[in-house]
Amino acid sequence: MNVILMVFLLVSDAHGLPLTRAEIGCTFEPELNRTFYTGVAFASFGAVTVNTFAASGGVALGVLNNAFDMKIFAKAEYRLPIKLPLIFSFHYTYNGLPDYKTHIQSLLPMVALKGRWVGTAIGPAWHFTIFKQEPVIIEPIFAFSAYVNLYNTEKGRIGLECANYTDFVSRNMGSYSFRLYTSIRITPICTFINDLTLYQTGSVGLAAQLYGIAYRGGIAFTW
Repeated sequence: MNVILMVFLLVSDAHGLPLTRAEIGCTFEPELNRTFYTGVAFASFGAVTVNTFAASGGVALGVLNNAFDMKIFAKAEYRLPIKLPLIFSFHYTYNGLPDYKTHIQSLLPMVALKGRWVGTAIGPAWHFTIFKQEPVIIEPIFAFSAYVNLYNTEKGRIGLECANYTDFVSRNMGSYSFRLYTSIRITPICTFINDLTLYQTGSVGLAAQLYGIAYRGGIAFTW
């Protein structure tokens, strides 16, 4: 995924496209929950912005309850050329546990307002689940997210987010998360990422006491 983004960067530079922002990074993500007990993943991601269009993607590989875990995402965004920060996006995720013969693909068309201090996104999500030789299970689910930045400057950011999806995972209504995210700019192009997430892994609200906690730490380069 990141190789494709790097090729796009080279092509855009060669043809003089108005590239306004580019980012690549990697993270280390351990987690502990009452469903799969433990897990850890190494993820890489990248993003490019050309005028009002943006594309991003990433791959995460790891283990979940001693089983190989693979996650992929790809996302395209279009920001309206107006003062209101209104964004339309299309998000694809793949989650696979090959050892359990489980594969989940999700499609999320979203509309979002992303401001400097607050933002939200909503839209339908369709999950296509394949488990062993069973027929495909199709689930329509409402996807949502909301965030508030408590501190947001050129030097760093601290904020809170509540959502039932991430870049790599699309969950159901009963499996949402609360995330404390922070970033510290070390140099003009290098940023340290440090997030802590508490999430509910049950299926119906707070009825199932299946909570998990995850940490995400890493580094990102932007220019």
